[in-house]
Amino acid sequence: MRSETIGTVAKRYQPARFKETLRYRPDSELPFASATTPFLPLLLDTTYYLDRSAGRLPPSVRALISSRQHLVYNCAVVCAELAISIGLLNPEDPRTSSSIEAIHIHLDEMQRDKTVAPSSEAWTEAAILAGILARTQGLARPKRNLNPDQACCQEGRRRELLLDALLYVTATEQNMLLLSGNTRHLDLLLQLRPSHNVVLYRPI
Repeated sequence: MRSETIGTVAKRYQPARFKETLRYRPDSELPFASATTPFLPLLLDTTYYLDRSAGRLPPSVRALISSRQHLVYNCAVVCAELAISIGLLNPEDPRTSSSIEAIHIHLDEMQRDKTVAPSSEAWTEAAILAGILARTQGLARPKRNLNPDQACCQEGRRRELLLDALLYVTATEQNMLLLSGNTRHLDLLLQLRPSHNVVLYRPI
């Protein structure tokens, strides 16, 4: 029997259904950390590490992590988002050494057996979701209509959408809760692909 192909995954969505710009919803309609948060393993977004370093994690998130300390996982996408700065930061900047040291501390906490990676199906699905959002949110302008700075900005914002969609789809694929402070992108992704696999917070 022939196995499912990547083409099958790609056909799960009908992009033409999404024509209007998606609007951000009020907090009351979003899955913020609460007593009713589903009891699933947690998958940490990059925002968690950045906010923890800055002392900006709200008490609700610290309590959630503490209550599920043996059910906390990382994603290869987050590893990459953190690690790129090790090579990117200017070695001559006096702040670089301490920044890289902080990144190494984060990465040293990430055990291999507690780190998941997106599948080829997840990459495909995330790309479709990111493409839909790029179009509906005004990030699909032809390059010929943009100056170099605008084109670079558009590409960067598309890349952010792709990585956030990849984290989101990986969480759904693994049936984990993506713990994220990125309320804007996750709000949009939840509107395209509703699921119970997200728990949000706002940094303090």
